[in-house]
Amino acid sequence: MKRKDEIGELGAAFEEMRHRLSQSIRLQLQYEENRKELISNISHDLKTPITGIKACIEGIRDGIADTDAKREKYMRMIAKKTEEMDRLIDELLLFSKLDLKRLPFHLEPLDLAAYLRDCVEELRLDPRMEGITITFTGAHDRPVPVMADREKLRRVIMNIMDNSLKYMDKDQKEIRVELFDDESEATVRIQDNGPGIESAALPQIFDRFYRADPSRSTATGGSGLGLAIVKQIVEGQGGRVWAESRMGEGTSISFTLPKSKHGGEQS
Repeated sequence: MKRKDEIGELGAAFEEMRHRLSQSIRLQLQYEENRKELISNISHDLKTPITGIKACIEGIRDGIADTDAKREKYMRMIAKKTEEMDRLIDELLLFSKLDLKRLPFHLEPLDLAAYLRDCVEELRLDPRMEGITITFTGAHDRPVPVMADREKLRRVIMNIMDNSLKYMDKDQKEIRVELFDDESEATVRIQDNGPGIESAALPQIFDRFYRADPSRSTATGGSGLGLAIVKQIVEGQGGRVWAESRMGEGTSISFTLPKSKHGGEQS
C-alpha cells in the first residue's frame, strides 16, 4: 500500500528519479555501443581502398610495373581507390552532421510534381542510366505543393537511385518514380526491378553501414551510408521513409513530405 503523506511523495519522487537515471544510463550505454560500431565500420571501409593503394605502390616500387602501360594501369587503380576514400569521407561528414542535428534544413514551398519531372528528365541524360528505362507517373499535371529542402531532396532521390543501380540484374532494367498526393502529405515511391531484398533484412537497410549482401560491397563501391542519409534527410523534413520488396521482382523505397498550404515554386 502506497503512503499518501510527505514520506510517500518523497518515495515516489525518488522512484521517478531512479527510473529516469536508469533510462539515462541505458541510453548512454547504447550511444557508446553505437560509437564503437561506427568506428569499427569506418575502419573496415577505409582499410579496403588503403590496402589496394598500398599494393599498387609496392608493385611500382618492386618494379612489377615495368612498362608505361602497367604503370598507367597502377596509377588508374590508385586514383580509383582514392576517389572511393574521398566519397566515403564525404558521406561520413554528411551523416555525422545530420546525426548531430548540425546541418540546417532550408524548407520552402515546392511543387513536388514539377520537381520530380525535372529530376527524371535529368536522370535520362545521366550516363549511368544508359540502358535503363526510367518513368514518372502521378499528379496528372497538377501541382503538388510540399515543404522541402530542394538541395537535400535531390540527395535523397540520387541516393535511392544509386542504391538501385548497384544491384540491378535484369536484361531490361527499369526504375519507376511514382507520386501520390494525399491531403496532408505527398508520397514518392521509387521502384526498381532488381533482385529484391529478403524480408528479414528490410527493417535494417536504413541503418548506417548495413548491407544486405556484404560480399558485394567492394564490387559495388557502396559506403553503406546512402540509405541511412536518406532516412536522416527525410525525417529532418518531417517525413517518413520505408521499403518494400519481393525477391526476384524488385524493391521500392517510399518517402513522404508534408504538404504546403501555399503553391510550391517550379523547380
